[in-house]
Amino acid sequence: MVKKSTDMMKRSSFVLCAAWGLSLAACNDTRDLAPERADQPWQPSLAVMAHNGLVMPPGQQGFAAPREVGSKALLQAHVERFDGGGAPLSLVELIDVAERTNPQTRMAWEAARQAAIGVGLSRAALLPQLTFSAMGGFQRMAFPLPSYLSQRGYLTSNGEAFYPKLELDYLLFDFGQTRAQIQEAQQGALAADYGFTQVHQTLILTVTKAYYAYQSAQNMVQAAQSAEKNAALLLRAAQARHAHGEATVVDVAIAQRNAAQAVFDHERAQDGEHEAKHALLAAMGLPATMDLTVQKMDGQHLPNTLPSNVQGLINQALQARPDVLADLAKLRAADAAVAAAKASLAPRIAVAGIMQGYMGALKTYGTQQSAPAATIAQPEGSAFLQMNWPLYQGGARANSIHLAESRRQQAEAALAQDRIAVEREVADGQDELSTTLAQLRSARVLCTAAQTAFSGASAAYVQGVGTLTDASNAATALYQAQASLAVSEAQAFTNAAVLAHATGRLVSSSAMTAAFRDDAVSP
Repeated sequence: MVKKSTDMMKRSSFVLCAAWGLSLAACNDTRDLAPERADQPWQPSLAVMAHNGLVMPPGQQGFAAPREVGSKALLQAHVERFDGGGAPLSLVELIDVAERTNPQTRMAWEAARQAAIGVGLSRAALLPQLTFSAMGGFQRMAFPLPSYLSQRGYLTSNGEAFYPKLELDYLLFDFGQTRAQIQEAQQGALAADYGFTQVHQTLILTVTKAYYAYQSAQNMVQAAQSAEKNAALLLRAAQARHAHGEATVVDVAIAQRNAAQAVFDHERAQDGEHEAKHALLAAMGLPATMDLTVQKMDGQHLPNTLPSNVQGLINQALQARPDVLADLAKLRAADAAVAAAKASLAPRIAVAGIMQGYMGALKTYGTQQSAPAATIAQPEGSAFLQMNWPLYQGGARANSIHLAESRRQQAEAALAQDRIAVEREVADGQDELSTTLAQLRSARVLCTAAQTAFSGASAAYVQGVGTLTDASNAATALYQAQASLAVSEAQAFTNAAVLAHATGRLVSSSAMTAAFRDDAVSP
């Protein structure tokens, strides 16, 4: 009978604790506070922005939800396109692959998820804390007795017992300390989400820079090829004129030297192209041995004009930059930490309760009369209202407050520093883009003029009315002009992306194509 009651109480206690614990744990699952995916930048909802007193950046209210496409399947499709030599990938597709393959996005995503889980850990302090424990076993005891009570002078007892126990600790009031800790964790999770978006934006800019550097390297190869052909043309002309007695051996040697130099420049340009390609693959998180076919940037247009209202761009950046918003969340987390530290000076009031049972049997031997085993199966319980108020801890709580206040000042200084950095980045980005646009226009004019000059000088030398020196100088000037155009064009697109990143507009791969419209940099 005792054994049956013991088993029933074991099962009922275990089922009750398991059901209650699972239900409470399910109510405190905070993983949904983190971004849903590692391959898409996080965008705060209107509710999140309003709750945290933030303003939604202009033009970001209508962002579409992430596409429900399996990242592994899409990545496999991209890999097949790489290895199979399929259609060239555009910049948007390269960024899309990078967001799926680069380990930085996964690391930032896991950090955001950990911060979200930390919110659940802090909330757990407001929920009842239940602890189930059980102890059972066998014990043999011996006691000395007078001879008139026991012929052998002692008695023995064999006991079997089982003690299940359920303990409750439920916080009632702590003057806001726990809720301040929850607020600190929530702001920390928000800062981690913004940090996750910042990683994506930085990755987008890195891939963009590598893409245009690769485009520039390819254009340099084309310019070197053209220069090699031009040098070969002049060499054939010099050899032909020398065969007819119209050119000297020196002219032929100079033409041979120029042709050899052109071949050397072509090989060096090819090496630069390989390095740029490897850098692009590394930025995407792909192995350097992968065969990558990149779509040319033909058809992309740069803005014709730039906004003169730099302050408007700065204001837009301060509202949209995830690093500034993360600093703001960290500052509010520090405020909550100060409130929690001050609340630790107040008492903590909680309810404590214990429900347990004693089930067992005791059989005694050695007395004059043999008695049956004594059995028991009774519940026990207690409930208390508990107050915990540390009065003196050697200055630990005072130093905790000082530490929290110092960290709050540090967070405020970090926010001010990042604001200054953002203002400088936007101003520098606007100036650099304006300068590179002017340089690009000059490079295009220079390239056209150099091509005309070389065509005339080379034709004149072939016809015998010009000198090899003039034709060689024109060929060198044409190569330099084409190289300058390649560098200027790539730098202009890169600076446009830098300015878009500085203002917080590079929030997704699809936003990359919009960064080069005439109105893309308008405040």
